[in-house]
Amino acid sequence: MSVINVEHISKLYGDKMILEDLSCSVDEGDKIGIIGINGTGKSTLLRIIAGEEEADEGKIIFSNGMTIGWMGQNPEFDEESSILKYVCEGKKIEDDYGYESDAKAMLTVLELENFDEKIKNLSGGQKKRAALCKVLLQKPDILILDEPTNHLDNDMADWLEDYLKKWRGALIMVTHDRYFLDSVCNRIVEIDKGKIYSYQANYSGYLELKTQRQEME
Repeated sequence: MSVINVEHISKLYGDKMILEDLSCSVDEGDKIGIIGINGTGKSTLLRIIAGEEEADEGKIIFSNGMTIGWMGQNPEFDEESSILKYVCEGKKIEDDYGYESDAKAMLTVLELENFDEKIKNLSGGQKKRAALCKVLLQKPDILILDEPTNHLDNDMADWLEDYLKKWRGALIMVTHDRYFLDSVCNRIVEIDKGKIYSYQANYSGYLELKTQRQEME
């Protein structure tokens, strides 16, 4: 069953058509890696799907009741908030000990053990890891991540890889980590010169299928 339908999306920046009449769908259980050379509109497409940016043309249709979790490259923060308060925002911690416990466990994995530290005192990488923790804790039906492995060391990246492989909702992400794409994704979507190409495969399978497509063309 489709949880998202992208219908005829176009986006123009200046005189350059970044996305041109793109259409695709996202099904339950899809773990999609969006790839393409720099400047092809990968992050733009994510922001449009997440509702953070408007397309010039086209529309995004979601199945009823779907919740969306979004982490962009430059998340917004309440700089005066503590780390724990930030990642648990919207939850009454005193009424949900399990949520607080999960938050602390995840923050510890991401080396943010000083839970009362204010966001304003964190480095850029620490802030990005806090944002990652927050969106994962929300357990949305549709998880949208832009460069989730940035600012993660090998152990953290291994943890995230395992976490996302077990993720039961739909996942859409942009990452330059080819191993991560190979291990986590079951579908690769390539943006090339404003057009979109979908491959029902991980990254290694995508390379084979792309070669076949190019030979046929």
